[in-house]
Amino acid sequence: FRASLSEYADDHEASYHAVPSPDGVFVAVIDHAQLFVRSSTDRSIQQTYDLAPGFATSCRFVRWYRRLRNGEGAPERAGNRSSHDAGLSQRLLLADDFRIVVFEVTKSQLYAEITGATSLTKLANADFGRTPDEIMVFSDFGFKLQIWSLVTKRAIEVKDPKAVSACYTYRPTTEHLALITRPAAHDILMIIAPQTHEVVATHELATTDARGIKYSSDGNWLAVWDTASAGCRVLLLTADGHLFKTYSLPQGDLNLGVRCVQWSPTGDCLAIGDFEGKVTTLGNNTFIPMTTFLHQSTIDSSGETVWQEEIGPSHTRSYSEAKQFAVSPSCDAFHSVKEKSSGVMLMEFNIDGTLLASGCSATPSTLRIYSPQTGKPLSALIHHAPIRSIQWHDKLADLLLIQCAIPDPTVYVWRANWSSPKIFGLPLKAPFGQLKASWLSSDQKTIRYMLTNTDETAFGQFTPEGEEIPWRSSGESLEGLGPEDMFDEGHSMDLSPVKILADGGIANDTPALGLSTELGFTSAVEDTFHYRRQSQAVT
Repeated sequence: FRASLSEYADDHEASYHAVPSPDGVFVAVIDHAQLFVRSSTDRSIQQTYDLAPGFATSCRFVRWYRRLRNGEGAPERAGNRSSHDAGLSQRLLLADDFRIVVFEVTKSQLYAEITGATSLTKLANADFGRTPDEIMVFSDFGFKLQIWSLVTKRAIEVKDPKAVSACYTYRPTTEHLALITRPAAHDILMIIAPQTHEVVATHELATTDARGIKYSSDGNWLAVWDTASAGCRVLLLTADGHLFKTYSLPQGDLNLGVRCVQWSPTGDCLAIGDFEGKVTTLGNNTFIPMTTFLHQSTIDSSGETVWQEEIGPSHTRSYSEAKQFAVSPSCDAFHSVKEKSSGVMLMEFNIDGTLLASGCSATPSTLRIYSPQTGKPLSALIHHAPIRSIQWHDKLADLLLIQCAIPDPTVYVWRANWSSPKIFGLPLKAPFGQLKASWLSSDQKTIRYMLTNTDETAFGQFTPEGEEIPWRSSGESLEGLGPEDMFDEGHSMDLSPVKILADGGIANDTPALGLSTELGFTSAVEDTFHYRRQSQAVT
């Protein structure tokens, strides 16, 4: 009833995990020197792009453009659309250590390319900004951040950004960028306006070494959490960066610091997971603790429904309900857990903020689901292997996808109104390497998901009641599509590292560097520091 990508690829080896689009409509996968974009509903091939062999094997980032969400948890905001068509929301970014390429699913050609953006250092991170026409490029060692515009082919430069992935956040309502920099011995918060990229505010943060920053879903508040060595310390700021309150534990309490922070999709509460295995939720009016949930190894099934994974003689997996007390295995019971850590390792709200799922490193195979407003536990799921990832469905608020660190191509699905959670197996021919599970686009009768590794991708589907549905294939083969010349860039001259290449895209009025027809090779000698004349420094 399910089939893998390798059935249509003649067992070609993919060099990167398949990555679904944010709405789950498309799936992008690199297979040898080609990028394929598939439909998630029938697995038909929507676009095929040729990549240079060297670029395909060195690709480190595959990112889809994600629209900003508002405080109501709506999937997209119409205000984010640019002057082009709605296909901009389906842009795809690929990057290696030195080069970035951008594709549009609605077009059959490479859309844009950025080369030499970071000069002598490698790319540390690359992603879309507030619009699909903005590309954020972080250089290695926290040297600088560049925000490139695909419209103007220019960039603004911010020096000394924090070398952590959570150092920036966009305000959902106005699209202002909040960024933490560290030019000296202090953390500095910068608020940057959209479009003009003017610095509208700067504030020195009262932190030892800030680890992350997040805007609330309604855009009214900023949360900044400090390093664990500073104790449990979270700064609550107004939208423009002024300090409103500092949350910290009373003196004398065990204080191991903050490990993760999450705002609810409605913005009405903030969840703080610490290194003690405790989750505390704060209300967004006074930021006083509403509930505290502690992950304990012994679970009383009289207060919540406890499900334990069982493996049958034929290696079949299923859940059984624990009638009395249940004990969660500790991290010492798993040989796969090489590094012993502590604290809340997983924490995620569902789409309407009424449920919170979390896991603790001390009991890595156990997932707890409870109400963030009352702290009342709803369900506990105990597995035979540590939990690797969790993902709530973006339409069905009580549907949760769980993936464990096992070699079997298996996913676990929980829903509040089911009689028991479900375990689905997928037929991967080569279930090796790290597996990744993701939701795909669904409708009222069919819920779709996928499981992928670097070799192949498997698709599965079931009804809202949890019954498996046979997958009907489009029968289209990867090998049936001949390669196309996607990279005829021409031979004009342009000092900007940004090349707009696709027909019907943004006009390229300035001359450009001569490029060969194969991505990744230039036929003209480039000025190493030419980008400095095209970028505006932000100090």
